[in-house]
Amino acid sequence: MITVDTTPDGNIISGYQVRLRPVAAGDLEMLRLWRNSDFVASQMLSSDTISKEQQQQWFGRIQSDNGQRHWVVEYQGEPIGATNVKAASGRVVQAETLEPGLYIGDARYQGNILAFAPTLALYDYCFEYLRTTGFEAVVKAQNVPALKYNQQLGYEVVAEHGLVELYLHKDNYQRQTKRLKQLFSRSRKS
Repeated sequence: MITVDTTPDGNIISGYQVRLRPVAAGDLEMLRLWRNSDFVASQMLSSDTISKEQQQQWFGRIQSDNGQRHWVVEYQGEPIGATNVKAASGRVVQAETLEPGLYIGDARYQGNILAFAPTLALYDYCFEYLRTTGFEAVVKAQNVPALKYNQQLGYEVVAEHGLVELYLHKDNYQRQTKRLKQLFSRSRKS
């Protein structure tokens, strides 16, 4: 179960023990350092190092781009990662299919089951509030952890050609994530 609070900067999504809040200017250096870390960059389709100037330009672009939304992931009041959705064309709020993104920048939570929590919150938001019908993802073939992660959410492989294209239908997501949602609905002590 999620809650959504509307703010002038965008929606804040809470659920599954995490909070997703819109990226703010004060987050840029933290996000850039995380994104440039070996752990995160090596899993991205583009592993280029991002400069401060490029990060500022990106932030300027996303402020007026209705085709994408970006959030900082918080756990126990601390930022631990970032997530986003993009529409292939048009606006996020009107897209039937979205492309998600997620990385956990805080090393304490990388490779941890907690990485499912922001995805559950984001996907529930998109399916329930935006009426999205599915998600498309593209993953490097050698990124076995990401492929396994996506398949645990209910994604199916639709094409392979150096990159693996995946699709997640709402029904598959709801069936596949019942146990995960139950797990995160309980209180965690950490």
